[in-house]
Formats: sequence, structure tokens, C-alpha cells
Amino acid sequence: MQSGETFMELHALRKHGWSVSALAREFGLSRATVRKELRSPGPRTYQREKPTALTPAQLAHVTRRLDGFPGIRGTVVYEELREVYSYLGSYSAFARHLRQHRPPQVRDAEIRFETRPGEQTQADWAQLGVWPLGDSLAELSAMVTILGCSRVPAIRFATDRTRPTTLAKLVLCLDDLGGATWEILTDRDPAFVVGSTGDGRAILAPEWVDLCATLNVVPKACRPYRAKTKGKVERMVRELKEGFVGWLSGQLMPPHPTLEDYDALAARWIHEVVLKRRHRTTMQVVGAAWAAERPNLRPIPARILAATAGEALRAPLPAVVDLTARLAGDVVELRDLNDYEVAL
Repeated sequence: MQSGETFMELHALRKHGWSVSALAREFGLSRATVRKELRSPGPRTYQREKPTALTPAQLAHVTRRLDGFPGIRGTVVYEELREVYSYLGSYSAFARHLRQHRPPQVRDAEIRFETRPGEQTQADWAQLGVWPLGDSLAELSAMVTILGCSRVPAIRFATDRTRPTTLAKLVLCLDDLGGATWEILTDRDPAFVVGSTGDGRAILAPEWVDLCATLNVVPKACRPYRAKTKGKVERMVRELKEGFVGWLSGQLMPPHPTLEDYDALAARWIHEVVLKRRHRTTMQVVGAAWAAERPNLRPIPARILAATAGEALRAPLPAVVDLTARLAGDVVELRDLNDYEVAL
């Protein structure tokens, strides 16, 4: 293959009587190359073979998945291509092809910090939109919790985000994780926070305070307008929407799915996908890190789990918050005035 300029010069000099050998000496080419250039009707181009290129069937599958769910993670589609279409290329090669078919996504910056084993759990609701539920459709949300050290998540689905449901789902998530940590960090969701003091400290809901005292954990709320402080669970919420939902769209669903079905599918996704992953920040396999952190977790009492059997904690659990927990968690407890009248 020669440049277009060399191609034109070879043909011009040939018309002026130059021999093939003279042209080869003049341009430093072999005579075979000169003959190929003279026989060619135009400048020859070099087509490099791409062994990792997508076949038409593979490309159609990628296009179909992106049309159905534009935010699907590349790892989900890559595994589908390997299992169903026998794609042999590496993920890096596939990612280069995938980038050509969807625009790059702009990510918001997140603040993360490392915690010791058993120190912190972060929790938040994820709003997932309308999903099939039974014989109809319903707005579903998911309570997402994650251990700050090992990055192991737990997910429970619900049809509402009321305070009783929130506390019940959070308890179930803690049990799925293997127990409670020293503190639980949330945002200022009304299920956890009922207001703020003059200096901006959170006024925690009495039911939430009582539950934390029973579990012997410290409740903490993010500062106002600083929801990204709990960046680990924010990242997992995005992972749920992009990774789990995309993974779920490729699974065989029950004809009339229930909340328990979605809980079981989420648990399966965590064990089959998340636990096998090496976290890019900690550089540890999530499942191995979880096994190391579990001895530092405190099991959830059986009576607390029994109270969640009715889908929600119906009444606050009586407990007394000690001064240490009050100061550590910025707890401001609300009591009815009748309590003081009875005491007097």
C-alpha cells in the first residue's frame, strides 16, 4: 500500500517510459510492489482484520439491549454475548465497540471514606418506577443498605416508603447482611428525621431512635444538602438501577411476581454478581471482605425480626437512649407532654 501521491507518480513516470526496475530503484520499492501499484485502478488501502469485531448477530443483540434499557451496564451485555453468542474478545475490546453505540454518561462526583469492619452501614431508598406486581402494575421502591467496609449490599422491595415500612425493611436488610454495625448513616428522609434544630442538627423520629437503641446502634443523619456524604449507598442505588435492572431484564420472571420474588432475585444477583466482584477502591473481592467483616456484626434479635413479620413495625419499641448514643448520633428525642404530666 502506497500513498496517493506515490501512486500518481508511479503511473506518470511509467507513461514516460520508465521501466519497472527503474521505478523500484527510484522509490525504494520491490518490483512486485511496483507491479501491484501499476495494475491497481486506484491507491490501494489496507484493511486490518478485527478478530474482536462484533458479528451481525452480536451487534443486533447489543442494539436490542440498548434500545430496551439504554443505561444497562456493559458487563451484563458482555456476559450475555459470551454465553449465548460465544463472543471471544476481552471486555476491554467489547467496551470499545459498546461506546460507539451509546453516548458517554456524565457521572456526579461522590464523596467516599473508608470505615473499619463493623463500624458503619449506609441506608437509602431507591425509587424504581412502575413494575409488574401480581396481576397489575405498581410503583416499587427498594430499601438499599451497604456495609461501609466490605461493600456488601442488601436489598428489600416495598410498595411504599412510610416510616413503619422503612424500619421493617431496614431491619430485614440488616439481617441479610449478617447483623448490625456500630452506626447507621441515612439521609434526612421523613422516615428517619422529623425536623431540625436551630443549629441544623437532625431531630430523629422517636420510632427510629427507639429501634436503634434496641439494636444498640447509633443513628446518624447526613448534614443538610450533603446527601452525597453517604456515597457508598448512593453508588449502590445507581448500581441497582443500572446493573440489577439490566440483569433482571434478561432473566425468566414469574408470571405474577410478588415482593418476595423480587427480594429473592435481588439476593441471587448479589450472590452471583456482586460478591464475586473485586472492588476497585478496596481491591478486595467483596465476598471475601464480607466473610472477614461478619464476625464484627451483631445479630438482630429474634423478637425484632418477629415484629417485622407483619410487613412493618406497627409500634415503637420502648427503650432508653443513653447519653453516649445521644451525643454520638446527634439525637434529639421527642416525647409527648402527657409523659411529663404522668411523671409529675
